[in-house]
Amino acid sequence: MSRVKIGLALGGGSARGLAHIPMLEVFDELGLKPAAIAGCSIGALIGAGYAAGMSAAEIRERAEKLLVNRMVAMRYVFGTRKTRLWDILSLRGLGSLHLKGEKLADIVLPDNVPRRIEDLEIPFKVIATDFEQRIERVIDEGPLIPAVAASIAIPGVILGPTIDGRVYVDGGVTNPVPFDHVRKGMDITVAIDVTGRPRPPARKHHSNMELAIGSLLIMFHQVAELRRAGNPPDIYIEPEIGDFRGVDFFRLKDMLEAAKPAKDRLKRELEKLIRRIG
Repeated sequence: MSRVKIGLALGGGSARGLAHIPMLEVFDELGLKPAAIAGCSIGALIGAGYAAGMSAAEIRERAEKLLVNRMVAMRYVFGTRKTRLWDILSLRGLGSLHLKGEKLADIVLPDNVPRRIEDLEIPFKVIATDFEQRIERVIDEGPLIPAVAASIAIPGVILGPTIDGRVYVDGGVTNPVPFDHVRKGMDITVAIDVTGRPRPPARKHHSNMELAIGSLLIMFHQVAELRRAGNPPDIYIEPEIGDFRGVDFFRLKDMLEAAKPAKDRLKRELEKLIRRIG
């Protein structure tokens, strides 16, 4: 459709990040391919597949296959992939039971995805947080799975890998919507913010997991707003996904439906900007 160079940033938001899928469908429907992608947390996971050459339809199909319900997901993990329980769990003491981020990323991403970032079809940057140095790190080369695992490492829930001797946690802690890393040399910068808003508890009170992930998403939102205020991207989209919890991975169909208005808005704004640029 156009030779316009577009930088795309996919932000963090736990399960709410499934709303990235309809946003990627916009690019495919318009015949566009981002010139660069930066991903944080679940945005890094989904972005890795898209940067590898998967279409949005293929990403949707894979999500629908894995996220029907807990039983289907477990059958895939422990049956089809022949994963043992301790392959995916890490116990480092009585107070330290985590999911292994590298194993999760390896299970979710298809086997035909390139193993190294520099071999992806679209230039890709993974955003992670160096825990000890308290700084953001941009990973744009080297093994893909450990980089994505570092970015999705939710403190207290998912264990990130140690890379070059450094401990990493979720990239959203430092840069939850990393549009600043896909701005240089681009005609248009697009940012997708899936942090959402806190929602009422499903029962009488929030579970510990809901409070932990919900609090993290509040922080993500505040950091994203501060970064956006300083130098905003050309297009900033926030899907209306506040009715979903950060753990609602098995409400995929409902979330994709809720993201449709944002998808339409992104398509209109992209078309308008491209016509203006020429």
